[in-house]
Amino acid sequence: MMVEFHFINTIRNSTYCMKVSMSLTVAENESGLCYNSRIRYLEKSEVTKRKEISCPDMDDFKKSDQEPDVVWYKECKPKMWRSIIIQKGNALLIQEVQEEDGGNYTCELKYEGKLVRRTTELKVTALLTDKPPKPLFPMENQPSVIDVQLGKPLNIPCKAFFGFSGESGPMIYWMKGEKFIEELAGHIREGEIRLLKEHLGEKEVELALIFDSVVEADLANYTCHVENRNGRKHASVLLRKKDLIYKIELAGGLGAIFLLLVLLVVVYKCYNIELMLFYRQHFGGDETTDDSKEYDAYLSYTKVDQDTLDCDSPEEEHFALEILPDVLEKHYGYKLFIPERDLIPSGTYIEDLTRCVEQSRRLIIVLTPDYILRRGWSIFELESKLNNMLVSGEIKVILIECTKLKGKVNCQEVESLKRSIKLLSLIKWKGPKSSKLNSKFWKHLVYEMPSKKKEMLSRCHVLDSAEQGLFGELQPIPSIAMTSTSATLVSSQADLPDFHHSDSMQMRHCCRGYKHEMSTSTLPVPSLGNHHTYCNLPLTLLNGQVPLNNTLKEAQEFHRNSSLLPLSSKELSFTSDIW
Repeated sequence: MMVEFHFINTIRNSTYCMKVSMSLTVAENESGLCYNSRIRYLEKSEVTKRKEISCPDMDDFKKSDQEPDVVWYKECKPKMWRSIIIQKGNALLIQEVQEEDGGNYTCELKYEGKLVRRTTELKVTALLTDKPPKPLFPMENQPSVIDVQLGKPLNIPCKAFFGFSGESGPMIYWMKGEKFIEELAGHIREGEIRLLKEHLGEKEVELALIFDSVVEADLANYTCHVENRNGRKHASVLLRKKDLIYKIELAGGLGAIFLLLVLLVVVYKCYNIELMLFYRQHFGGDETTDDSKEYDAYLSYTKVDQDTLDCDSPEEEHFALEILPDVLEKHYGYKLFIPERDLIPSGTYIEDLTRCVEQSRRLIIVLTPDYILRRGWSIFELESKLNNMLVSGEIKVILIECTKLKGKVNCQEVESLKRSIKLLSLIKWKGPKSSKLNSKFWKHLVYEMPSKKKEMLSRCHVLDSAEQGLFGELQPIPSIAMTSTSATLVSSQADLPDFHHSDSMQMRHCCRGYKHEMSTSTLPVPSLGNHHTYCNLPLTLLNGQVPLNNTLKEAQEFHRNSSLLPLSSKELSFTSDIW
């Protein structure tokens, strides 16, 4: 609450009259404070300067015989003053003013049982500047060029920094040439001066130049002037019409970006597999870690008897039985499961086959006309567990089409098979042009195979000199299917009562023919010439193993009566694969 009183004192005589007017304001302290903010004294000081704050209007309350006992407060609270602040009589001396010294100082004096208080506000400012203002935008000595579109509104800001210069406010204005903005057309005007920042009396301000609608005559140079008592600075803006060349430059830039994107898309489309293989080889993980699966892939292909083989299919047969497993196993180091090679028919054949599929990370199905005619994938449809694996996506399927099937077989069943597989990748083998190891076919196939952090096996470490020719250009070697030999050898195994197969011994079956120099007169089958072929035969039988308690004569008799061709010492040195 505040009350104001006015007093008028009149002094007159016969020739003179004088009136003196005085006002008295009475106000209550503000809530929680010891003063009223409308009744305060004001003092100012620059940082680092010396300042003395006196307790004003205390002369009437002093006693002549003693110094007044004045107590000082800051923000109405007692304060422990730092060493450079000294109370001197009824004054407070600050020897070096700092920013935090700003605030309200209250002096209190007891007089005749009453408290007399005076409050002084100290404003701390920066040091008084001796420099002119500094334009921030546009920048001094760097004219800015603004491209404008005719008929559109425009707003150009001018920003400047003003140091503390006392009581004078910032002076900032626009000019066009030698004319002030007030002298121009009515569609151009200045906005209000805006205070953007202020600290210790230093200010950053902005003044906008506003165009309601830009016309041709407005395309000129405009200057923003800023000044204080120390000098003047200015900065310029040039308005320029947007020309066709800028549109061309913009279109050219966008076109270049578009062409770059198209180029990147084309490169990715053409070399996406190579890029993914590179990334997987150097930065990818190992899919085979901790998955508890034994095989990298299960190879599904039904071997066809040579005498019933379609005359158009030997190349596909050779690819499926020889080239495909050899390249994946010996060049890339994958471990395949091939039923005709790794699984002996028995009463639990289906269960064993299902287990092997479950232990495989991929299922490779080689689609040739003969494989389709015999519905080689039937077991995956008839066996419910295998069918669920395909439908649910538990195993990823790689379909390899060896030739154009349309016109040769009914492709409806193949399409139905594709639709029933959840995780499916289709790769086309295009004959001789897919035979080279750097062809797109092998890159695509390796990309679909499990990612492994293993170095690829070198061909020189695995293959002998006779086989390296196959992987040089993957040229086929003539082979003959000897089904009669296989039947004879199976019966020979049955004739060995003491023959026992160890579960830990890996049973390998061969599906390869190769040349071996031997006189044809010593061959039990004259029609074979100098070609030896073994098909679907356990390694133990091919090596001629017989019961240990048999005599040497019985062993010789076994070889003499068997239709199995004799093995050389070089052939016997192979213990992991049969050719």
